Amino acid sequence: MLVSLVYQEWYSGLSFLIGAGITSLAGGAAYKLCEDAPEPKRHHAMIVAALGWLATAAFGALPFVIAAYITPPAVLESFVPAGASYQSSLLNFQNPIHAFFESMSGYTTTGLTMSVHEPSVGHGFLWYRSQMQWIGGAGMIVLSLAILRQPHGTAGLSLYQSEARNEKLRPSIVGTARAIWKIYVGVTAIVAVYLAAATFLVTPSYGIEPTIFDAINHAMTGQSTGGFSTLDNSIAGYDSYAMELIHIPAMITGAISIPVYYGMLSERDVREFTRDPQVRVLFGFFIIGVVGLTAFLARWVGVPYNGKPIAYLGRVATSQAFRDGLFQFISAQTTTGWQTSAIGDWNNGAVMFIVFGAMLLGGSAGATVGGIKLLRGYIIARGISWEVTRVFLPDHAIDDLRIGQRILKADEANTEISAATTFAFAYLVLLVLSLFVLLAVLPTDFTLADGIFEVATAQGTVGLSSGITGPEMPVIAEVLFIIQMWMGRLEIIPVLVLINAIFRR
Repeated sequence: MLVSLVYQEWYSGLSFLIGAGITSLAGGAAYKLCEDAPEPKRHHAMIVAALGWLATAAFGALPFVIAAYITPPAVLESFVPAGASYQSSLLNFQNPIHAFFESMSGYTTTGLTMSVHEPSVGHGFLWYRSQMQWIGGAGMIVLSLAILRQPHGTAGLSLYQSEARNEKLRPSIVGTARAIWKIYVGVTAIVAVYLAAATFLVTPSYGIEPTIFDAINHAMTGQSTGGFSTLDNSIAGYDSYAMELIHIPAMITGAISIPVYYGMLSERDVREFTRDPQVRVLFGFFIIGVVGLTAFLARWVGVPYNGKPIAYLGRVATSQAFRDGLFQFISAQTTTGWQTSAIGDWNNGAVMFIVFGAMLLGGSAGATVGGIKLLRGYIIARGISWEVTRVFLPDHAIDDLRIGQRILKADEANTEISAATTFAFAYLVLLVLSLFVLLAVLPTDFTLADGIFEVATAQGTVGLSSGITGPEMPVIAEVLFIIQMWMGRLEIIPVLVLINAIFRR
């Protein structure tokens, strides 16, 4: 609301005020009703998390709907950049489902959007979209544990774990939540300063005010790996290779586990980054993935091979294929979702490579990313290697499993591998079921590869799009993606617990 007032967007400010009033009244009533509720057990905490995220997205949609109806046409037209021939994207939110989609995409840090032309929604709503992703990145429950009343007993731990978090940085859960937010705020501030300074150096003609506004917004959506942008066509809106390179570190910082930052700060040793197996695997994936995607795209854009390998590699390294491969693979692996290329126009090989090579796994567990998570993939891979190696060991040999700095006994190792494999299986089952639903309503203009890409980007909270997502998409597909974003952000189990609780009644 304050940003709307600064930019004199009075109707947007009024929309936020009305939305906040309705939310406060509903929240106050819910608090009174539940004030004497007993301490929640683990299944209660998961139900609270699942319903809490639904409610947050629902109330978060209110300002979009209100603004779409109360803002006069002349004001809406003033939001549209000079020379543009389209209408304000705020009008799309006269459909409540679109508004709910945008809010769910924001809070789950997905980045799929109904704001087809982002600049036409006004500065207030651009900031609001970024703020949603930034808060959703660290988690609403983590935020409430950090600043609100402290739950007693195991309630805080149950609520904390219900939001797909297990890492403990401090002895208490409240202390851990506060440490997470301190690091999160600090890294976001550093990224904002970096983006502003780099933009000033690369494009000094861009202007001081838009540079600072973009830098803060992109710091929030980059650190949350959310991917909303202040620009039309995402980062491609800068039309600058240098600006694309500048934004790559802003994606990577969000994909690194927060406990790694905490370890570096507490130990005062930057080698904590290299000691973490997820960081090593992440950068290994970057190198292999960028090379692989570039190879697919080089064939697509037509970089001819003339029999001279050195000269060919030089042409590929300076081609659009490498530019797109570098940015889009890192964007997909970190599940940020900033886009610089029309992925719907890629060949099927490139589309499938980015799905299975990046989007399914995502970044580090303990970060703001989506997907199965690198840690689970690493545990499953180490588990397979461990099982094969055990076959050749003597009967009385010690068969401990080493995962990073941890050494697990056989029982502990089996438990870790089983948990990782179970989640990965559930994740893939949900993905396949979602694909069948999407294919039933998908327009014939799109391919199977496009459908696989879109369900993977929604469930992995990535935000890249092959062109399916938009105000004209089938309603069933839109509702499907809302469910996928919700389940993907909470890592499926809390939603299944909620469904189980409903049917058990």
